[in-house]
Amino acid sequence: MKIQSINDVITNSSTEIYQEATEYTIKAVKEIINVILKIGGSDKSCDDLFTVSINYENMLEDYFESIYDYNISEEQIKVIDEIRNRSDGHLISDSEAYNELVKAGLVGTVFPTIREYVKNYDSDWRYPSTKVSIVPKGEASPADVAILNKINDLFNVEACYN
Repeated sequence: MKIQSINDVITNSSTEIYQEATEYTIKAVKEIINVILKIGGSDKSCDDLFTVSINYENMLEDYFESIYDYNISEEQIKVIDEIRNRSDGHLISDSEAYNELVKAGLVGTVFPTIREYVKNYDSDWRYPSTKVSIVPKGEASPADVAILNKINDLFNVEACYN
């Protein structure tokens, strides 16, 4: 979720605050990790140890709903449908389907990247939902990764006042 930009929406005596991760969030997370490493006596930086990026997973369902609105050919629709509805019965995640569209050469040419889609996201009733992904570059136990990913919880703030 966002720590860098808070949008207040005030309607009929209610206030709602939405947050999403952006490049500013990544910068803030890296700074936090760098301070922790420094305090711990490490000569390493966040970039030495981790890949920090924005996780767009929560936006992929909206992305796939929207791509049919683009001016696309019947053949491109067929490719999308084949990717999402495998004939072998294997259901794939939206992430896997997105990666398949990238491999098919449709993302960045016919369709926007997920990053571009989120940047230009327009909805009457919600804001984009993104979070930070922190992936160790080296070996890490699942327990360590789970603790590391709790950093997202620091920025998970939702409020609704009616």
